[in-house]
Amino acid sequence: MIVLRHCRIPLLYRYSKEAVNLTDEEILSLINKKNQLGLSLLAEKYEKLLVYIAAGILGNHVRDIEECVNDTYFKFWKNAEKYDYTKASLSTYLKVIVRNTAINRLRDVKRHEDRTHTEDVAELASVLPDVSVNIENQMMRRENVKKLNKMIASLPEKDRELMIRKYYYMQSSKVIAHAMSMSVTAVDSRLSRLRTKMKNEFQLI
Repeated sequence: MIVLRHCRIPLLYRYSKEAVNLTDEEILSLINKKNQLGLSLLAEKYEKLLVYIAAGILGNHVRDIEECVNDTYFKFWKNAEKYDYTKASLSTYLKVIVRNTAINRLRDVKRHEDRTHTEDVAELASVLPDVSVNIENQMMRRENVKKLNKMIASLPEKDRELMIRKYYYMQSSKVIAHAMSMSVTAVDSRLSRLRTKMKNEFQLI
């Protein structure tokens, strides 16, 4: 049994095959009714994915990973009515929550095995202009992010995987190298070239 520490909702993982095969819409309906079964089924369906994303950001800090995933469940449980399935799939929505939660939690981790990726993210983020928080500039930044995403989507498959692993899942170069059968040096070198290329292309748009 897993307990969400914020609201102490018990998650019982073993249900009938019919229950586990519920669609996202059916699971969401249960959660909107504050039925604990819906939350349990959500965890049953998406926990491996959420743990994978959190671990890519938090490294080997098992307790932080568990709390990050639990926080993700709690945030969704508390604000499920705000989710709009016409704008994003449930898996995408949960990935955004767990990713942001893990990044915020990383700031509180005093010792992390590989923190160099935070500098890399800052370097890539410098592609985007520094804007204030007013509405007009927020819209400008969203448009720039769309352009950046479009660039990443147009990359060759291997380069695209490198960028996604590094800047979406925030995996360390060591993890990427192992997963993609490359050396750490080759990963860092290729990412450096890709960042430079994308910065130059972005400035031409």
